[in-house]
Amino acid sequence: MKYYLSLGSNINPESNLELAISALNKILIETEYSSVYKTQAEGFVGDDFLNLIFSGVSPLAFDDLNKKLKGIEDSSGRDRNAKKFSSRTLDIDIVLQINDDEEILFESDEIAKYSFVSEPLKELL
Repeated sequence: MKYYLSLGSNINPESNLELAISALNKILIETEYSSVYKTQAEGFVGDDFLNLIFSGVSPLAFDDLNKKLKGIEDSSGRDRNAKKFSSRTLDIDIVLQINDDEEILFESDEIAKYSFVSEPLKELL
């Protein structure tokens, strides 16, 4: 299964994205990632975000990978009680899941909604 993940941070973003990339390289193979995009906070006033798309292959099912991603977010100090639109140490979302036959099994609506997802994704597709 090939996964494309959206990574974003606006609290210590360089170190939190490094933490995420390091952790993801341990659970995915054939990895690559896009350029880093700097974007303004959306939905609230806050520091700019650094965003990128990370891709890799894993035998894990969607929900199993998602649990691991939440663990990586938690290791960055992610506050699960914060408002939906607020500063983040780390946000990792699955935006595409593609099987071995190159069929799209999951496509997030964030791709169409946010250029900080669609633009770096174009680099890897």
